[in-house]
Amino acid sequence: MNIELSNTIIQVTETNKVSFSKAHNTRLECLEGSIWLTFDDLDGDFLLAAGECLLITSNGLALISGLPSAKIRLTAPVVQLNPLSRFFGWINRHFLTFIVA
Repeated sequence: MNIELSNTIIQVTETNKVSFSKAHNTRLECLEGSIWLTFDDLDGDFLLAAGECLLITSNGLALISGLPSAKIRLTAPVVQLNPLSRFFGWINRHFLTFIVA
């Protein structure tokens, strides 16, 4: 299943776990309860309580479990454009404005 990471809220429990990968720079926030989080490519595990958050630094497989249940929010990273991309975006916006107007 693919999850759209635009402020997604998910209920997790000990038996209803969530796994995902390729989430580098995604923000994980524990909204209610407590969660246990582990990655296949990182040493150690993470425990988060309600109100705590973590910026995911791994693209590996992650597994989240509620202790015993929790609500989490996954928020997609904000993409920072480099100066060259911003310049071409400016040209594109202004060029299209000139042609349409």
